[in-house]
Amino acid sequence: MEESIEIVAAKILSMVESRKLSLRHVMEDFFDKNRHLENIRGVVRAYLLGLLRKYRVIDELVKFTTGIDVAVLDVYRRSLIRSIVYEAKFRSVARERLEKIIAYIRRKGVSIDWRDIVNIKSTPVKEVLKSYSGAKRVAIEYSLPDWVARYLIRLLGPREAYRLFKAFNTKQPTWIRVVRSKISRNDLLAALEQKGFNAFPDKDLEDVIGITGGAGIARIPEHREGLFVIQEKASSLVGHVLRSGKVHIDLTAAPGLKLSHSVELDEYGIGVDIKLRRIASMNKVLQRIGFRERIDVVNADSRNPPLRRGLYDVIVDPDCSSLGRLGVSPEMRLWVTQELVQKYSIQQRLLLAAASETLKEGGCLVYSTCTLTVEENEENVRWAAEHLGLELVEARPFIGVKAIGLPEAQRLYPHINRTIGFFVAKMCKG
Repeated sequence: MEESIEIVAAKILSMVESRKLSLRHVMEDFFDKNRHLENIRGVVRAYLLGLLRKYRVIDELVKFTTGIDVAVLDVYRRSLIRSIVYEAKFRSVARERLEKIIAYIRRKGVSIDWRDIVNIKSTPVKEVLKSYSGAKRVAIEYSLPDWVARYLIRLLGPREAYRLFKAFNTKQPTWIRVVRSKISRNDLLAALEQKGFNAFPDKDLEDVIGITGGAGIARIPEHREGLFVIQEKASSLVGHVLRSGKVHIDLTAAPGLKLSHSVELDEYGIGVDIKLRRIASMNKVLQRIGFRERIDVVNADSRNPPLRRGLYDVIVDPDCSSLGRLGVSPEMRLWVTQELVQKYSIQQRLLLAAASETLKEGGCLVYSTCTLTVEENEENVRWAAEHLGLELVEARPFIGVKAIGLPEAQRLYPHINRTIGFFVAKMCKG
């Protein structure tokens, strides 16, 4: 029973929540240490993605039917309850299997029995939601933090926000970027289709492919040989918007996807990152796809990079609250808070100030985030224009929707663009 999908999922989920780490990183570490379980890795990932997109509904079902407040339990027992309830309510599983899991989690101090599971299975979700209204009800229905639902409804209006929330809980294409110095997009499409992937050329970016069917894209030879990287369509937009043709700096370079793309499109790049662990990971990416000789990597604080001033074009893609990733990284819903927005917006302005000093005369800066807050996006761009003397220009190619009050910048949304939520602005000096 210790190695069942449900128990393995609960162990991973408890580590994700307690340490506030990405599901991908925790899973990599877990399965590296438990190689005998490798055969269930894909199933566990799909299981956890589904669970996380329903975790608030699960918590409310448990409280409504059993009186147990999941939030007050320790993280492992909370994860066990969520795992068994997700299995019972949203998947078709034999009673015998469920009873074995119940017996296991009862030994771990979780007081749920078969009668509770029967009640949970028979209780309509709509019955549970009747107790709530407005943004609170919507937040529970789509398993989002209350503040996120309120913020995005206020920002986008109810109708558009609901479409976004639904997209957060809908599987989107996997996006890959073709390394066209090694293979053409058509040749890679043909190779992918031959391997059973349902792949299609993106209509907006000539080096991007979407995949809607097929598993194990990271394990095929073409990926190991560096013919493509797994990169969101929105993220791939940054290199096209910059396209300086000369030398540029990525001040927040790890994991190296935007840096490698911009170097492929341009001439030479410098990647700066403060964490050695991230630099080591970035170097592996750059070596695999073959641009290491055209890139210098600098381990430094990007707020004060040890580089000559006034010589470069710049990419700034800073840490952010990442609300645009709530669909592809639903584990963030467990811990993202509104306080992070203010914290990150301050850090982002420090990076923009440092970037403006490294900009060459007539050079341009591309600022991007994977979040949807105006504090981290439009307000930062307005601040840069007012305090740093940068001029906002149109971020081309323009494939998203106009940013809020800044028609030259663009936003991308999962329900419109089938990629992560994203913001891109281009600002030039002189």
